[in-house]
Amino acid sequence: MNRGFFQQGWMKTQYSIIPLFHHSIICLLAIAFILVIANSALADTLVVPNYYLTIQEAVEASNPGDTILVASGVYKLYAGNIELTDKNLTLRSEFGAEKTILEGRGNSPVITVVEHARAVIDGFTIVTIKDPKTKALRGGGIYCAPSSSPTIVNNVITENSAVFGGGIYCDHASSPIIRNNVISKNSAVRFGGGIFSYRASPSITNNTITENEAANSGGGIFAGRDSSRIVNNVICKNKAKSGGGISCDRSACNIINNTVTGNSTSYGGGILLDGGSQKIINVILWQNEDDFYAGSISTTSRPDHSDIGDGDFRGVNGNIMQDPQFLDPENGDFRLKPDSPCVDVGNPDPIYFDPDGSRNDMGAYGGPGSRPGNGAPAE
Repeated sequence: MNRGFFQQGWMKTQYSIIPLFHHSIICLLAIAFILVIANSALADTLVVPNYYLTIQEAVEASNPGDTILVASGVYKLYAGNIELTDKNLTLRSEFGAEKTILEGRGNSPVITVVEHARAVIDGFTIVTIKDPKTKALRGGGIYCAPSSSPTIVNNVITENSAVFGGGIYCDHASSPIIRNNVISKNSAVRFGGGIFSYRASPSITNNTITENEAANSGGGIFAGRDSSRIVNNVICKNKAKSGGGISCDRSACNIINNTVTGNSTSYGGGILLDGGSQKIINVILWQNEDDFYAGSISTTSRPDHSDIGDGDFRGVNGNIMQDPQFLDPENGDFRLKPDSPCVDVGNPDPIYFDPDGSRNDMGAYGGPGSRPGNGAPAE
């Protein structure tokens, strides 16, 4: 009888504790949800120039997670230009890059993203005034400091210059997302006319990188000892002493579904490899001065299912040497005509399939993350 009593008591205690425990968990979750909503509500939009005369003034007045919305106009920046702090800010134009111009002084990058910052830079024309007496050391347009991870999207980055990285400089351990930009007419005294990346891991996707120049190597992109992901870009008409389009120095880059054409150099006009281990898959290298050059190359770095104009590796790994039949190359339209030999002949692995589920098309308009379809009217 006593045993039954104690059993009953234990059962009552057990079943009374469980609902209280569940209730506590629900309360804690509710509090956490309220805190998230409260923090989101605290994020504000700071408008320039309506409420803040300069962008940097808005940056200094901002709180973590705020958006700085910039109205159309030409913003002539002060010495030091713009420095985005580690508040995880979004710097966005109201009406897009054509109408919102950031004109920097030549002594430093137009925009500096400090260490550990995760800023967003969206929709500006980023340009430096021409002054032969001053030049940024690292990154004429944008400098990504060590361990920063900004998102750089929908910008026109043009006519900037630096010793390294005329357009963008990616410092060590940084991991910027560089997407849907036009990076053009930038220059570097030494390496990386368009983009310079050193011991970093940028994601460089869906950009047009054109008419940039480096005195030494990497007219379009220079990747030094890094792990850049270079996918679905049009890289054309860049110049350098070596590696006119892309220059990889002891790097581990993934170069997939790019169109690299019309670049000029003494050697490696399209792609230059010097050590490291790269993946070059579904790429079109056409009408460059020396399409492909490798100072030293591993078997894993041999191009795969690519169209290479100078015939390197033709017949190996599914590579071809045929006119890709661009839609209108004279006017910068490098989509493929429907009867192009580069259609449906890329790497057959399903991970590279086009969005419609068909086999990969070589070049910038093929693959799962490709631009609008080949042979279609421009959007």
